[in-house]
Amino acid sequence: MSGTVFRGPLAGTSSVEINGTTWNVVGECQYSVAGSQNETLKGQSAVEGFSQMPKQGYWSATLRDRRDIDGPSTYQGASGLTVICQMANGKIITVDDGWQVEEIAVNTQEGTFELRIDSASVVVDVVG
Repeated sequence: MSGTVFRGPLAGTSSVEINGTTWNVVGECQYSVAGSQNETLKGQSAVEGFSQMPKQGYWSATLRDRRDIDGPSTYQGASGLTVICQMANGKIITVDDGWQVEEIAVNTQEGTFELRIDSASVVVDVVG
């Protein structure tokens, strides 16, 4: 360890583009990188080891439904999606060839909707 702690932004703002369209992020921006997932294997007499399976990654957020963009219905059941999300801490989350999962419901009182996109390719890069 270098002995120094990063003192810049750690959380807060984020911006997102989905297939080149910029959306307003309201909150709850989350991600999980794709990769492998281990599961413990145990028998009646011992812990025997583990199995490893591939795991899809995902990106999700609550977005603002705006009148100037063809809204959430565009993404219901969509595939071939590219997401680029830049976080306040300098991380960039990239989803390649993603697909929308779960139902998209619009909250009309807040003008928001939740979107989740799964993919075999969800990676994180750090800039700055």
